[in-house]
Amino acid sequence: MLRPVYREATHRAGGLVTDDGIRWIAGAFDTYCLTFARGLDVGELVRRMGGDAGAIREGLSADDAMDWAFEKGPVARLGTCGGWAFALEHGSDEGMDRGTLRAVSRGTEAVVYLNAGVPPRWFLHAEDGRLVADFEPGVEAAQLGGEDPGRLVPAMQQVGLFLPDGTSAPDADGEDEILEMGERHFGLTLPRDTVEHGTLAAVSFAPF
Repeated sequence: MLRPVYREATHRAGGLVTDDGIRWIAGAFDTYCLTFARGLDVGELVRRMGGDAGAIREGLSADDAMDWAFEKGPVARLGTCGGWAFALEHGSDEGMDRGTLRAVSRGTEAVVYLNAGVPPRWFLHAEDGRLVADFEPGVEAAQLGGEDPGRLVPAMQQVGLFLPDGTSAPDADGEDEILEMGERHFGLTLPRDTVEHGTLAAVSFAPF
């Protein structure tokens, strides 16, 4: 069984050092679907998500990707950071498909965050093809979905999402805390300046 990692560390992304974490993404983009897969390269992540790794384009900004998605359909910007490959969608949610997530997590683990701009926000965690956690941040611990969501409850209590008795913290935002949990429990981070203002590889998941 994979061990949870509790850390606040510095991670490497493309040869650069970043400790940006992922909480900033909530204020950077109105909508996002963010898929992480531990230990995969970008091409393998794309293949497991049902895309064509040979069709990956280089050098797309966030605006470029959104324009391409408007014309073509689902598009994800891609990269690796801190030992995880990531796929960031702005106008689609291919990463939320449970069958896709199980495929992405084979032999490793994967995490997905969704903010569709309107409720619900969502969090998924899968490990070796098994859907461990599947829930909307803000529900109580007893309402968490997935095959073994209780293993994440201590981590969510640490970031203030739950009170000690498992009820929801009344002053919790939900999104900020679940993103912080990803930083602390899984060691997730993204290179903020590159994601917001630079360019990344990208791929379309459109079937044509």
